[in-house]
Amino acid sequence: MSSNASGLAATVDLAERVELADLRGRADGQPVALGHGALLGGVQVGLSVMVGQAQASLAALLELKSGTVLPLDRQVDSPLDLIVNGLLVGRGELVVVGDQFGVRVTEVAPLAKD
Repeated sequence: MSSNASGLAATVDLAERVELADLRGRADGQPVALGHGALLGGVQVGLSVMVGQAQASLAALLELKSGTVLPLDRQVDSPLDLIVNGLLVGRGELVVVGDQFGVRVTEVAPLAKD
């Protein structure tokens, strides 16, 4: 292999074509990622759970004090949104696990198809 002045490869003396598995989905309808735990399993992502949203003026926010209640845009029995990197990936319901909160997943968004 030769290289140009920037050190990047300019030509390849020997190349071999590699066939990769179809990554769009499996014939049984299951997501491809299920079969690639070793490849993707160690990737860490941040998961946020959105209970709801509220809008307030800056003046109202500056007047906040302990005990203030901000009404949210969701009903009590509405599902919570599960967000990864700004994308909705599922929905769930709030549960108690010991002395902590948890989320029981009730719906998972389908994988995007190219």
